[in-house]
Amino acid sequence: LLIVCDPLLGGKTIRIGGNGFSLSITEPDGWEIEFGAASQIANFVMHPAGSSWRESPVVAFGRLTPRSSQETLEAFVGRDTEELQKSCPFYEAKDLDLDLKGFRRFLVQELSCPGVRDEIVAVTEVPGFFVTFVLSSDRRDSLDGAVLPFREMLSSFEWVSREPPSASPQPRPR
Repeated sequence: LLIVCDPLLGGKTIRIGGNGFSLSITEPDGWEIEFGAASQIANFVMHPAGSSWRESPVVAFGRLTPRSSQETLEAFVGRDTEELQKSCPFYEAKDLDLDLKGFRRFLVQELSCPGVRDEIVAVTEVPGFFVTFVLSSDRRDSLDGAVLPFREMLSSFEWVSREPPSASPQPRPR
């Protein structure tokens, strides 16, 4: 289920419903969010309007990854960092504060594989999932120019868990 609402100010708010949850994010002005366009690597992709995600010099991906109740955010990010190190032995990583609005805690890192790709990765945990947002570019100036819309999208992120309806009706009080 996908619902798009135009707020009075800013970009469109997009609400997505899944099995037992819904999430919403704001599509920043001048950017487009597409679902299914990059399904092999992400649940949705965001890129500057007027381009495709494949042609854009900068793109943001959003991914939901199932998690067990014992798995921590730090362990999940650590595994991703190990994978990066295998593909880019000279990578550089540093923690980043994007000064996000809202109540959601994100673990944010700036990652660089010199001469290949620069990324800002923001990960949060929600019931049953890790949610990963990646701002990515092979040009550092393009990445820097896209931090504000990326921050707007992250700050707007909301997650609502829904309990499935009870299988048996509850007795009514008299």
